[in-house]
Amino acid sequence: MAATTRMGPEERAESLARMATEELDVLVVGGGIVGAGTALDAVARGLKVGLIEARDFASGTSSRSSKLIHGGLRYLEQLDFELVREALTERGLLLQRIAPHLVRPVPFVFPFTRHWERPYIGAGVALYDTLSMTMGTSRGLPHHRHLTRSGALRVFPALRRDALVGAVQYWDAQVDDARYVVTVLRTAVGLGARVASRVQATSFLREGEHVTGARATDLETGEELEIRARQVVNAAGVWTDDI
Repeated sequence: MAATTRMGPEERAESLARMATEELDVLVVGGGIVGAGTALDAVARGLKVGLIEARDFASGTSSRSSKLIHGGLRYLEQLDFELVREALTERGLLLQRIAPHLVRPVPFVFPFTRHWERPYIGAGVALYDTLSMTMGTSRGLPHHRHLTRSGALRVFPALRRDALVGAVQYWDAQVDDARYVVTVLRTAVGLGARVASRVQATSFLREGEHVTGARATDLETGEELEIRARQVVNAAGVWTDDI
């Protein structure tokens, strides 16, 4: 559906016209991955959804992330197994079903500077891979492997030979984050969501203590508009407090 959904100037103009004249169930402010995911989740439940973004979609944090899709290896040391389990499940879904064209395996090398680190770190990485297999999410990612000092230098020649005694290599994944956000948005549009970039929320509409929508400016034309909605989700990321 997302592959054939248009999001051109005509569709943008139509979306703005609809948002200005029809009350929405949900208005999302912010076109990063949080806003895009919120819009998709809401429209998939049959709600009337609109989304506005002051800049380009995914132009904020969503295009400045680490781009990693990982299971949270470091959280194993904190014994937060449920968090790791959830993250590995999401990683597997992205690699195998949701966006295999945008998510790819990427190798990591963890160098050891002392011999005792090999059994300690190695046990953590082995548990990481084991959890992945028990969740059925290991397909598409190689298993970890231990490296000697020479093996680590062959994989990562920039390492100083006298700074390590060996290493372990493991795999997580990396995503084309901006394309992923746009794909999620196009999927939402295909289900009926109204979305528009270059539309800046300037204030919220209120009735008493209740937020009933937002005032916005079309940065392409300078036109002011009011968008009314039963619920407003502020997904502007680091700009949330500014709004």
